[in-house]
Amino acid sequence: MSLIPVEYHGVHVIGPEQFTCAILRWAEEDRILPVWLSPIEGGQLAAVEEESVSQRPTTHDLLADALGRIDGGVSSIGLTSYHEGVFIATLVAGGEEIDARASDALVLAILLDMPIMVDEDVLTQASLFIRDDELTEYLDIDVTSLSGRLPVVPDEDTVSASGDDDADADFEAMMRSLGMTEEDFEAELGIDLEENLDDLTDDSGRGLDDDDLGNPYRDDDN
Repeated sequence: MSLIPVEYHGVHVIGPEQFTCAILRWAEEDRILPVWLSPIEGGQLAAVEEESVSQRPTTHDLLADALGRIDGGVSSIGLTSYHEGVFIATLVAGGEEIDARASDALVLAILLDMPIMVDEDVLTQASLFIRDDELTEYLDIDVTSLSGRLPVVPDEDTVSASGDDDADADFEAMMRSLGMTEEDFEAELGIDLEENLDDLTDDSGRGLDDDDLGNPYRDDDN
């Protein structure tokens, strides 16, 4: 197993149906890994991002504290497997591997201030190519300050926007799987999760195929 560190770029609400996902970025390959979450999981992760303070410790606070007290502590947190749209996470604490949900792993990585790791096979299987300037345009994520690289500006005579026809097709497939044109996609992204989370329901992924972007929330009756 080869684990690669990835960048965490927050929780986003995407598309007309307002699917909730966390965005991870494989910087070396300019690819993103969308980790689809239920509205509740997305809200928990967003609260940790915003460092919301509760009157009493949350379940994740308690778990992070308990894991920190184990001899040797937590040595790694990563997404280690991917099957039929579902990510499997693994925590290594006190030399023992602990199975975890992807959402819980992301929350604990933030609480414990640890890097998020992803198995290279998982990245190869489930990640999507998106250029830095597209990340800024569609998801309001500016990675140039992190990587020190300027966005790629395509030549006007170039047919492919990125210079890679396969990569462009990969990105366009992501938008089509959400039932949107490029104009729809641009208009709908960047929605504030805090303002919209109350409107989300557990069947918010209704109608999206399991293979589409790894979204596990599908209702075959629709």
